[in-house]
Amino acid sequence: MSNAEVLVQKQLDYYNAHDLSGFLSTYSDSVVIKDLVSDTIIMEGKDAMAARYKERFQVSKVHARLENRMVIGNKVIDHEFVTMADKEEIVKAIAIYEVKDQLIQKVWFLHT
Repeated sequence: MSNAEVLVQKQLDYYNAHDLSGFLSTYSDSVVIKDLVSDTIIMEGKDAMAARYKERFQVSKVHARLENRMVIGNKVIDHEFVTMADKEEIVKAIAIYEVKDQLIQKVWFLHT
């Protein structure tokens, strides 16, 4: 397993454990998260992530089931099914993670 894949798996494990500090530890302070289709910024920086994911972990109790993963250099592409305790729908998502300097620097999301 590459270092990038190990890091992305670690962040997924923290995500599913609802461990906010562990989850955030895998990201750069200046992380940029974008919508893949519109190329618009969804979030920028760990503070924005902390605010958003705190609620997702505490209220929504999110869980991502990894369906498939590809690794190309420092990019990790995950196909996931995401569930939330407060909603009945299952969200199909693609996440593309870019890893540099042992941290996730950029993420692009595509979801239904």
